[in-house]
Amino acid sequence: YETALLGFLCHASAVATEAFRFKLAAEDKKVFSFGTRRVHPALAAMVERSAYIGGVDGVSNYAAEKYIGIPSMGTMPHALIICFGNQIDAWRSFDEVVDDSVPRTMLVDTYYDEKTESILAVENVERVDAVRLDTPSSRRGKFRKIIEEVKWELKIRGKKNVKIFVSGGVSLKDVFELRDIVDAFGVGTSISGARPIDFALDIVEMEGRFVAKRGKRGGMKQVYRNWDTFEDLITLYNEKRPNHMQPLLRKVIEKGRILDETVVDMHKARSLVLKQMSLIRKLGRVEEFLDAR
Repeated sequence: YETALLGFLCHASAVATEAFRFKLAAEDKKVFSFGTRRVHPALAAMVERSAYIGGVDGVSNYAAEKYIGIPSMGTMPHALIICFGNQIDAWRSFDEVVDDSVPRTMLVDTYYDEKTESILAVENVERVDAVRLDTPSSRRGKFRKIIEEVKWELKIRGKKNVKIFVSGGVSLKDVFELRDIVDAFGVGTSISGARPIDFALDIVEMEGRFVAKRGKRGGMKQVYRNWDTFEDLITLYNEKRPNHMQPLLRKVIEKGRILDETVVDMHKARSLVLKQMSLIRKLGRVEEFLDAR
């Protein structure tokens, strides 16, 4: 079972961790998982579930909605505009056909520059909730300047409430540099293609006898956390619990039987992640956790 267990943990934990880092960096701005096109389709629901647990505000692959009940969301693709032959017809058709509950986020970098297409969108479409700049880094130039120009042109036309959505090779650095002028980020490969975490599965105790291979510490462990300071302590499992600390490890499966169904509840897992995110911000330790990998 070692390979299967590590396969479950190493990849999913990496995706969740990277999603956590992006949401932590974005502060109060939205982060959406846009990266399942970078993984095998069979993994799509797993990637979206992990990103959701990690704290993203939404996921884009319908597999997440179909198989695990996370509502999917998205915007229009460049292919839609290209098939219509021009932006305006594509934008208007999207507005006419798509359910009213779906935000009207217009893609504005298909044929012209972002500023020009943003102006075209708000002047030719009845409802525009946001404009999406999906500009790859190779064509961005000074991306912040581009976004500032777009915001200015929207503002002077009475459309300052139109939100700015950025996607296309978004990195943590981009989030740091743009979060004050951007409303939402669509993050793809950086989350779905996160480098797997090198967890290991080792036997360290057998029927009360301490054992371990070279380089490992024998004995079953417990991890305690102080939820006021976010400090952890590792001890032997049967040692006395330190004051002001709570144990993190508990038995959840025995002889193939799940003992606690809450361990598979992704919503409770997400709530715990968001609790930790809030604490990290409160303690002023954001930079420390963003540099952790």
